[in-house]
Order: sequence, then structure tokens, then C-alpha cells
Amino acid sequence: MKKIMPVNYLTVENFERYRRIMRCFYQRHRQMQGSLYRPEVIAMMQSEYSKDYGDLEVDQDLENLVLWGNLEKQQEMIQPRSIEEYRNKNFRYQITETGVVVEEMVYQLTHVKQVAKGALDENAFRRLLKLLTDLVNEADNPVDLWLAIRSEFGQIREETANYIRYITSPEVDSRMKTEAFLVYKDNFVNYLRDFIVSVQNVYFQFQLVVKKISTIDQQTLITGLYLKEQEVPILDGRTESEVAEQVSGEMAALYSWFIGSDQHPSEYDNLMDQTNQMIAKITNLIYYFGQEIRQYQSRKKDYLHLAKWFALTDDLAESQKMYAGIFGLEHSRHFYVTEGTDATNNRENSWDLMPGTLFLNKRGRGARQERRASSFKMNGTAQLEEQEKYRQQVLRQRERIEGYFEAGLLDFSKIDSLDAASRQMFLKWISGAIATLVPNRQTVGGKLRQSIMTELDFEVMVQIDLSKHIIVECEDGQLTMPSVMMERVER
Repeated sequence: MKKIMPVNYLTVENFERYRRIMRCFYQRHRQMQGSLYRPEVIAMMQSEYSKDYGDLEVDQDLENLVLWGNLEKQQEMIQPRSIEEYRNKNFRYQITETGVVVEEMVYQLTHVKQVAKGALDENAFRRLLKLLTDLVNEADNPVDLWLAIRSEFGQIREETANYIRYITSPEVDSRMKTEAFLVYKDNFVNYLRDFIVSVQNVYFQFQLVVKKISTIDQQTLITGLYLKEQEVPILDGRTESEVAEQVSGEMAALYSWFIGSDQHPSEYDNLMDQTNQMIAKITNLIYYFGQEIRQYQSRKKDYLHLAKWFALTDDLAESQKMYAGIFGLEHSRHFYVTEGTDATNNRENSWDLMPGTLFLNKRGRGARQERRASSFKMNGTAQLEEQEKYRQQVLRQRERIEGYFEAGLLDFSKIDSLDAASRQMFLKWISGAIATLVPNRQTVGGKLRQSIMTELDFEVMVQIDLSKHIIVECEDGQLTMPSVMMERVER
């Protein structure tokens, strides 16, 4: 955790001079024009920074940038033509790889609103799906396909992450709460909704093809990628084991992004949740602004129209009915009648039904009913009788359950008739076994197996074959279910 020296020029006292020099070297690097010489740096700084910039400043700035690792210098051996040329050694300066990285970081920081907004591009997902499909279908050029997959998948991850960060940022959140956002609401919602619909149409295809990636010949792919990198002569090249580690990590990232695991949801699920939440948030804001606009909207024309209605009425009673119909009753009271009515469905008009009866109690002092404590006698004989009755019921139920087992094994496909109480208990055991299968799944011969402890004080091993379905004859009908077998486990 040492100090990062190449970023010193961004925070020192003369940072403006250093930044201008580094920006000039970076632009020359982007234009593939190579290095600069000391007189060229002086001319540039006198033109863009200050006319007083001279030899003392340029020597200090260039030497510091070389010391910090942003520039590298190389002396050129020339035949001096004067004493001045002999004293001033002719150095050629060039930006280092570290300097390029720092300048690219500075550009991204100063243009963060342009480079970090991201996008939700459905076409990128379709291109990635086609590349993955070609790869698992035993393509002739797996190396080129994997390089294209690496580029497309990396762009999708970066673009979607940046866009979700942008739309959930405090800046966008504050701008959404202004009425000016109403102009963009339709485009915003349609953009998110169209992306969700288009990506959901290909999501299951992504799941299938990502699961098939593990079946390809990874060693051939790794060897091809390693040889591909060896075609470019680099002094500090990567080894084949490093290439294999990168490929393994990229495959794991693909699986985590589209499928996920039992401990963590997939990044696709997170993306869908974020976009759905944003759509709901925008919808709520639209409803809020609509309510605010209606609240402060002038009702002058409405009241003038109602005033004309009242002016045409000569009868006071008719005016009072009209007032009650428009503005509601004053000092109204509501009572809840618990008695049933003759209504047969909730669509009948309440005025056509017989009224209910509400009995009103006394009000005021003395209206509250007194509660008197009453004694309670313990009846031990009745308790013992109820306990014995329940014990006999459990024993009969146990006998019925054990009657379905033959030599400790129960095959539901061989049951002639299943009573309702036993069926309810068996289904409860099967549901309990399925509920515990997720964290501790055991597969034997393509069948799911799970042992559970029953309420009858014995353990059963439940075996479920989801590929087969059987029909069990019950005393009250037929039950269609997967093929299930139970075996008593003796301890």
C-alpha cells in the first residue's frame, strides 16, 4: 500500500503546468506522433500557458514528471555544433504507460456525465446470445468467438451497471421530483419497459446456452487463446495458467450474471428488480403530480355551473336534496348492521334489499354492562376422558397409516383405496420432504430423496420421481401426483 507517485502532478502546487504538459504528451500519444523535445515543450507552454515560461521551469517540470514515472527520457547522441548544444544534453521525452493510464482516468473524471451514464441495449444482449450459441454448437473458431464474447459481455456489464447507477443517483432522483420531469416521463417509462420485455423474451435461451458452456473443450480454448496472445510480441506476456484462470473467471461471471446461485440472485434478476422499481417510482410520481395539479386547479367554472342549477330551482326541499346529492350529507353517522340481508351477490342494488335491524343500547351513565366474575370448577374426570379419546384417535390413525406399508415400504401406485385422513397426512409428509430438498438436495438415479421425522414417532425416507405421474384412487375421488415411494427408517 505505497504512495502512488504518478498521480502527484494532479495535486502539487504547480499542478496547472504539469497537467498542460501531460495533456500535450497524451494527445501526441493518441495521434501516434511519438515523443517531444525540450524546445517543443517550451514553445507549447509559452503559447498556451505563459510567455514567461523558460528553461528553469521546463527543466524542473520535466525532471519531476520523469521522477514520478509519468514521462521517460532518452538522450540522443548528436554532434554538437556549439558550446550551448554541448552543455544542454539533447533529451527526448515520451509518455509512459502509467502516464497514459493516469491521463485516461483524468479524462473520465472530467467527463463523467458523458462516459458513465451507460445504456440498456437489447441488441447487445441478442448479439451476445448469438455468439454464445455459436460457441456451444462446436464452432470452428472458438478463440475468435470467445474474444468477441469477452468484449460484448464486458460492455453489457459496464453499460447496464452505469445506467442503473445513473437512474438511481441522488441527482436524477431530485430532478424526477420536479414538474419538468413530466415531459420525459413517457420516454423514460417506455425505454425501461421495452428493454424488460425484449430481454425477458431471450432470458430462458440465455439460461440454456450458459449451462452448456461447461460442456465445451476448455483446454482447446485456453491453448488457442494463449497462442493468440503469443502472436503479439510483448516482453511481459502472460503464462498459459494465467490465461486459464481468466477464462475460468469469465465463465463463472457469465453463470453468475444470468443464473446466479442458491446464496445470491443473478445480476439479471437484480437488473430486472431495479428497472421495475424505477417504473413504479415514476408511476407514483406521475400520480402525485397529477393530484397536486388537480388540487390547485381552479373550480370556478364548475361552481358557476352548479349555481345555475340552484337558480332554476324554486323549491327549498328540492334544493336541499340537490345539495346533499352534490356535496354529501352534513353531520352524517354510520352504523354497521351485523344481521344478514337477502342479498345473493355483491352486484345487487342496496336500495332493493330488505333493511336490517339495529338494536341500540342505552347511552350515558349506567349504560355500560357490568361484568361479574364467575367461578370455574376443574373436572379431572372429563379431562382424562378427553385425553383417552384423543389417544385412541391417534392410535387408530397410526394403525391406518401402518396398514398401507408392506414390509416397511409404501408404493403409492399400488394403493387400492386411500382414505381422506391418511391422504392428508401423507401429503403433509411429502410437502415437508420437498420443502427441505432445496438446501440439502440428494439425487439418486434421477430421483429426489429426503428423510423426515413424522408426528407418529418414526422416520420415513421419501423418494420422488418427478418424471413419472400416477393416479391414486381415493375414497372421495382420484389424485394425480408424481410417483412417490416411502420407506420406514428403523433406528
